[in-house]
Amino acid sequence: MRYRTVVIGLGTIAHYHVAGMQQSDRFNLCAVCDLREETAHDPLWSDLPFYRDYKEMLKTVHPDVAIIATPPATHLIIARACVACNVIPFVEKPLAATKEEGEIFFADELQGKFVPVCHTLYGQEMLWMTENLPMNKMDSIRMTLCDPYADKNGHIAERYKALGGSWLDSAPNALAPLLRIVPKLENVAVQHMRDEQSGIPYASKLTAQHNATNIVFDIAWHRGINHKQTEIEADGKHILIDHSKQMVKVNDQVVFCAEGDRLTQQYANFYRLYPARVPNSKMLKEMYRIIWIND
Repeated sequence: MRYRTVVIGLGTIAHYHVAGMQQSDRFNLCAVCDLREETAHDPLWSDLPFYRDYKEMLKTVHPDVAIIATPPATHLIIARACVACNVIPFVEKPLAATKEEGEIFFADELQGKFVPVCHTLYGQEMLWMTENLPMNKMDSIRMTLCDPYADKNGHIAERYKALGGSWLDSAPNALAPLLRIVPKLENVAVQHMRDEQSGIPYASKLTAQHNATNIVFDIAWHRGINHKQTEIEADGKHILIDHSKQMVKVNDQVVFCAEGDRLTQQYANFYRLYPARVPNSKMLKEMYRIIWIND
């Protein structure tokens, strides 16, 4: 099947979606939408119909799929409009800005009618590990995710405030690959460091367990770096997954390394492999149970 596709929201992530679907012969981009008219002139989509009203676009273009790449607070209302027009919404993480809105995605109205986009599941290093590095006894898993979205005082830059903070925006990036390794977390505790100006977290830490496996992940927006990695102690081995470099080391020896831009590869793999690796309902519910755990 070839999917007639539109994009709603033409920010940074939309560029990765469009570049990714260009590497698949099953997605045909046919229109784009954004409130800002200046975004219409981007070379990636400047020759396509541009709309400022997504409802008008859905009714005029009649797509099969709509990529929702807008701020989280708008995801629910747009997804509802898509489903009402028999369009499948591909919803960027996080699903919603609040627990109440997020739970609606799992109610009868939307359950099974949308596709969550968890791009970290499609990293070259994660795909390689799934096929080549099965793990049995895991003693510990530690994930670190850093994005340069705040200054040294913990004040989140204005352009990133709509993301909702370190936990809401970055926790799905950690939980998606983590829940591929362990299906459920117990004894979950989450702590935040918050921006005094906005109250939004700029750093978050999760501790949890799965059977005998101790799990920690740290999310930091204030360290001025962009780096993601996972360290696993399993089967008597130290496994380092450098997500930023798309590299895997076992006992300090490189066993896999891919070339190319990380995000570009992840979105290309998402569209190339779709619908493989899309989180099922059980995995998705567990992810958002944890995300909303301290609401």
